[in-house]
Amino acid sequence: MINKCVCIHCLKDVTNPRFLIPAHFEALNANYFECSPDIIGLDSTKTDSIMKTKLNYYGISVSADEPQRLTCDASEKTLKLKSGLKIVVKSVEKLQREYPDSISELENAATIDGKALFIYQPFRPMAATELVCENCHLILSSRNVIRTTIGSETVWESIDGTQESNFTVSLIAGSKAGKTNLLLAMRKPENRVHLRLMTEEPFIEQHFTQAEEALSEGNVPETTLSPQPPITFRTEKNQDINIIDTRGEETKEIRIDRAVWSDMLIVLLDIASVYEASESGQTDGLKRLRQYLSDLERHCRTRNETKPIILCFTKCDLYPDTADNIMLYPLKGKANSYDHDKLRVIRNYHFMDNTENLINSMCSELGNKMQKQNAGIYQMIYRIIQDIISCCNQISGRKVDIMCIAPLGTPAKNGKINADLYHPRHVDSLLHRIIQYASEAKS
Repeated sequence: MINKCVCIHCLKDVTNPRFLIPAHFEALNANYFECSPDIIGLDSTKTDSIMKTKLNYYGISVSADEPQRLTCDASEKTLKLKSGLKIVVKSVEKLQREYPDSISELENAATIDGKALFIYQPFRPMAATELVCENCHLILSSRNVIRTTIGSETVWESIDGTQESNFTVSLIAGSKAGKTNLLLAMRKPENRVHLRLMTEEPFIEQHFTQAEEALSEGNVPETTLSPQPPITFRTEKNQDINIIDTRGEETKEIRIDRAVWSDMLIVLLDIASVYEASESGQTDGLKRLRQYLSDLERHCRTRNETKPIILCFTKCDLYPDTADNIMLYPLKGKANSYDHDKLRVIRNYHFMDNTENLINSMCSELGNKMQKQNAGIYQMIYRIIQDIISCCNQISGRKVDIMCIAPLGTPAKNGKINADLYHPRHVDSLLHRIIQYASEAKS
């Protein structure tokens, strides 16, 4: 299996990876653009206009505190700087012969087709150790890549010894369905047992740290207005799992490129917020999700491909009785004592054969909790969800998992939660299933 070098920000194969020049290299002065057109700069004051547009699209900003970021392409070259120092791009073997005193430094160098970028300066030689995507200028998880051919297609293959393959998962839902809170819950150590959280890009860590600080203060993170930075987990078998959030209103724009490039989809259904609606017009978000999945199903049919799907009912803390019935074990039960594979089969059987009863029970429990009688809303919910299930079945080749999750574990009101009651539910089980799918794809 070829492990493609894929940019999880752009969600596509990297066309031309670039070397990231170490941030602490200060020999390039304010006129570094004059050194060579091969060098592209990214900082708070001199940001390449194309890169800036792409970063804005991904909701990423470069603060004044960030060191300037410089990158260089992989064509063989020697760039002499005004300071008298030089940047050399050659094969690792040539560099080791020319600079025998820097062999240990070159052993950690990032490589593109066997070439490395080496900065020669007295007393402090250094090599580039990271690669970035040419399109969005953000750091790649792969540090060593080579060109390879698959059929008639030329792609970049990762040859990192610590990483065997990538598996990309996209979260699909309308706005305020709990995607951001789910990602935050996935990052918690108690939910990601046997998974190591990988931090490749400083922008990502800054983004989620701020969101986690908001939760600790009882504030629910604001609705995502742009695609969020992905998070990457590494399994015990050195497989990277990239989980990507999408902008909630993406279903409104019907942008399916992220879903198309993903290996797997998690579709989040927040029927609680719909059931709270006082007017039928407030179900528009669920209708847009149905249209999005319908378009995606048509696209997958045209390409003759399928994608596994986990269909998650979110915010199950609002309907705990029905949710526990779906999950088939109580809140305080022994989560490590059940057979995951058997549980999956039972869940699907229970759900697919009792869809109407399940949704009716869920809406009834929500109705009693919220003290509202919206039978008309329930009927609308039932019809839309039936259509969503049908689309998911077609996209996945009838391989849909049904689960309940509670990304917060406690109700939110007016953007506030009780931070002391913050306790996500069933997220560990969801991650376990994702790992199983990733392992199946790898084999």
